[in-house]
Amino acid sequence: MIPTRFQAPLVRNVCAATLWMAGCSAVPADGGRAPNRMQAAGPAGSAAGSGAPIDSKGAAAPSLCTVGATPCYCPDGKMSGTQFCDARRELGMCQCDTAASPTMGVRSDAMSVCESLRGLTDCSARTFASAQVPASILFVIDRSGSMACNAPPVQSVEACNTDPHRLSATDPSRWEITVAALKDAFKSLAGSNSTLGLSMFSADGSCGVDSTPIVGLSAVDDAQLGSLSMAMDSATPAGGTPIVGALVQAYHHLHEELHATGNRYVVLITDGEESCGTLGSEDNAADLQAARERLLKVEVLKARDANIRTFVIGAPGSEGARGFLSELAFLGGSARAADCAHGDPNSDVGDCHFDLSADADFAATLRGALGKVSNDALACEFPTPPGANASTVNVQMSQDGAAPDCILHDQRQDNAANGWQFPNKTDGSMDTSRVVLRGPACDRLKSNPSTVVDIILGCAALE
Repeated sequence: MIPTRFQAPLVRNVCAATLWMAGCSAVPADGGRAPNRMQAAGPAGSAAGSGAPIDSKGAAAPSLCTVGATPCYCPDGKMSGTQFCDARRELGMCQCDTAASPTMGVRSDAMSVCESLRGLTDCSARTFASAQVPASILFVIDRSGSMACNAPPVQSVEACNTDPHRLSATDPSRWEITVAALKDAFKSLAGSNSTLGLSMFSADGSCGVDSTPIVGLSAVDDAQLGSLSMAMDSATPAGGTPIVGALVQAYHHLHEELHATGNRYVVLITDGEESCGTLGSEDNAADLQAARERLLKVEVLKARDANIRTFVIGAPGSEGARGFLSELAFLGGSARAADCAHGDPNSDVGDCHFDLSADADFAATLRGALGKVSNDALACEFPTPPGANASTVNVQMSQDGAAPDCILHDQRQDNAANGWQFPNKTDGSMDTSRVVLRGPACDRLKSNPSTVVDIILGCAALE
């Protein structure tokens, strides 16, 4: 029996490929082809079925905010910030009160302080029990027609582009490899402090995208794993590649979903380039370019302001979109290295994303990439107490009830880092409202569910 949270209504809302240009239309639950987006069935002055204003050419006008202030999510996982819609009806950055950290218990026992800070006379160490920041992860998966092809070397990308059908019935398709890897990744997150959800595109065998995830965000328990598995097993590759529309819908859902706690992530897996734009035609180069630019220059930046990061995995077939996907990962806050190649979204050069297009073993590298994404999303991140001074913060860790160990401060931004550090804000400045464990210190935390992390104030940071 299908788990309750995966049961779909007979008619689901499917939004056309790009949110700011298209309305929503009813699509049969059997995945039948969506009605033409531009059918003028609605009242005069509105897009069909959406109520959105249309311009003189019949296209839906941009989705604009209402002038004034509106609540928004902050790094504490609560809708505690304020976002302002200006006179141009565009949203600004979410303004958060960094002093409004969650309440933390204070320990007065001197032995609760790690040994290196115990008994110091020139400072007064106070320990604060801190709760790990949870993660909400929405996977946005490409199930376009080309995902039915076998992965190289069984079937080359060129052969798939010429005839997007499976070449070998005995070898797995790109879709089957992706589903198997995702099931393993989802299981690895069971019992963590994360919630998972799933969207797929296209949703209608053409250029449609779902306005809400096919599996909503929920804790990773047996029921949720069953829902995710059932959704993927029930899907078959078909249709175009509306990357822009799918991501915009994912961003809006995470921004509006009250249950999307803590840090928010969108994980995109695609084997191709944007092929839908706002008009649903892969032959309209100008429209496709405008859609990509809107995503990079507006939508992904708004998502970052709302504490939503974007991970990008490029499967075989995404070679032509390498520059675009790399720029998307860089602007989305998930660049694999600070010096990764980016800046030209129209080129085939870029390595800020997980580029699996040239790997001989797609199955193995996809599993590795998903493991890395999962580890990064489940960040070893903890809020600092109100009034924390950057120069007098320390971190300690205890496991299985043993005495706590001091964790050294290590602000290096490379793979050699081992300790705790303050993360950077989107503008590059230091965010002292939270600390992040890096390297072996983070691995140690993840390896033992009994781990307790305390933030210590009052003494110079141990380097």
